[in-house]
Amino acid sequence: LNEELFQGVSEAAMYPLFRDFIMLVAHHVKFGAESLIAERSVKAKGKRKKPSAAIEPVLILPYNGGDFKPEGSDDRTKIDGALALCKLSSPIEPQGSPNYKDIFAINELKRQESESLQAFTQLVEYTRNIYANQDHRRFAWGLTMCGTKVRGCLFHHDGVRATSTMDIASPGGRERLVALLVHWSFCSSTRLGYDTNMTRLKEENAWEIRCPNHDDDGKRNSFTSYITTRTILNASSLFGRHTRCYIARRKDDTSGTEVVLKDSWSLPRDLKKQSAILTVPDEARNLQLIKEKFASETLNFSYPQVVTSSRAKLSVGGKYIIDDTLAIYEYDDGDEEQMYRVRSLIVTTPVGGFIKRVEHQGELVLVLSDAMECHNAILEKCGLLHRDISVNNILVIRNDGDDSLRRPVKGLLIDYDHAISVDQDSTGNGTRSGTLPYMSIHNLEGAPGKRSALDDWESLLYLICWLGTFGINSKDRDNINKENTAEIEKWRRGTMQGIAKCKRRQMNSMDTFSVAILAGFQEKYKLLKLLATNIYMALFQHQGCEGAYFDTGDIATPYSYALAIADILNDLQGGQSSSKQPKPDPLTVRKAYEKEIVDDLLKAIRAATEASEDLCMQRAIAQGSGTAPNQ
Repeated sequence: LNEELFQGVSEAAMYPLFRDFIMLVAHHVKFGAESLIAERSVKAKGKRKKPSAAIEPVLILPYNGGDFKPEGSDDRTKIDGALALCKLSSPIEPQGSPNYKDIFAINELKRQESESLQAFTQLVEYTRNIYANQDHRRFAWGLTMCGTKVRGCLFHHDGVRATSTMDIASPGGRERLVALLVHWSFCSSTRLGYDTNMTRLKEENAWEIRCPNHDDDGKRNSFTSYITTRTILNASSLFGRHTRCYIARRKDDTSGTEVVLKDSWSLPRDLKKQSAILTVPDEARNLQLIKEKFASETLNFSYPQVVTSSRAKLSVGGKYIIDDTLAIYEYDDGDEEQMYRVRSLIVTTPVGGFIKRVEHQGELVLVLSDAMECHNAILEKCGLLHRDISVNNILVIRNDGDDSLRRPVKGLLIDYDHAISVDQDSTGNGTRSGTLPYMSIHNLEGAPGKRSALDDWESLLYLICWLGTFGINSKDRDNINKENTAEIEKWRRGTMQGIAKCKRRQMNSMDTFSVAILAGFQEKYKLLKLLATNIYMALFQHQGCEGAYFDTGDIATPYSYALAIADILNDLQGGQSSSKQPKPDPLTVRKAYEKEIVDDLLKAIRAATEASEDLCMQRAIAQGSGTAPNQ
């Protein structure tokens, strides 16, 4: 290998050279590993005992060809190449049929070193598919090759670490790349990024997950096994908590009782690293408080109840350790900037399904109503603010009770990992939490001051608008009014500050809200549209804090023809344009009216609930007679 060999070579021609180098190393790894295993066996035989347990070496082998789309991808993008982990007994040859369920590391190749940023960007974009398809993946690896320059990458939950450049045209560079491949081959599964407490059951298309029974310092290490029956949520993003949720049953429970099993990497609040390891997960602590407060209450809504909770544990060197950021870096805690996360496993009841399993808009309103009634009660009784109202955190439960005709579904508000006491000051430092399209304006801006219930209700408004535009279930995806989605699409693109400015313009008046957002609702969603209007009026047009825009002095605030027309209409009606007289931030001012506004919001959603119950009853009667009313 030398620089001349790569000069003028296309990306397609580079991959066979890289592939052959990987297989050459695999040949030597296989010969060396088999020799070591044989030597260990002979020594053990001489001492009349079994060979000592050791890490089982693996082969790092490339996939055949290049520029392919692996199975399991959620888009049309193709990757330049990939590596697979294979048994030591495997033949040394390229692997076929690439699938994201099996890929160990993605490779991105470019002709020149000057294209390294593009290669790295693509590697970042594609690696998220590994997390989405490999439930037992704790962290991921990748390689870029630009000309003769190779870099290895380790993807963790809050960033990427990369090696320095390994120039394979030089002996020193080749030696370092060989060392990386050999170390991978002789690593334990945990060091490679896999959870050995999870076993894929291919025939059942399920996972067996071993959850620790105690959340302590690791001295007691008993586990309970759960078998997943359905996946509610997978880790489809590259960074963050990598939350995965399953419907599961205990392996030793013959009754088949189902539970929800949540696996996530959380950021412990207000705790030093070592003390965080020994405490229960924040979400479990919040759920325990909720259970205690509601123990003697008669409730008309459901809420999650903890069956068991613990920090995840790994078996390393014959002992168990807590699975956290320190475990990934082998307890290299020298980087003070590194965010600290601890992986937690929480098992709860009751069991719900994805919100988009509702059959019509009436059911959706009932689900949202239950969720916000629960939200309000938890705030009043427990002093906890949820802070992450989103489509993934509101589940639907089918109701088989006596009132199932009027209320065929119930809602379940889940994920209390971000929930925080309203008396706690940590929300006053501009921290953000939530899911991007649904985050409130102040949350997006990281504005000073504590978040309030109004921020969560604002998230609910955005959730309703999002589903009203893009469809409440898979059947309605084809009804999207693509001509009127440009404004709401801005909620998931660009910077948080940019999205916040966009929302301020859109939410400033009823005219701007109607033109920019309501115009994009699907025609049949009249009930949702009315609910969105009433929630908007309560949040953004309360007397004394009307609107959302205030003078920031930034003339580059995102605007559009649609909003400009709405401003003109507003002027013609004698209103104040969003671009005129400076005024204080109405979103700050409205906090003084929080109780009044929340009362108005509850009235709005309860009125929509009554209408939805009537709609559900009419549909039930009509279906019984063979005719169903329009949604």
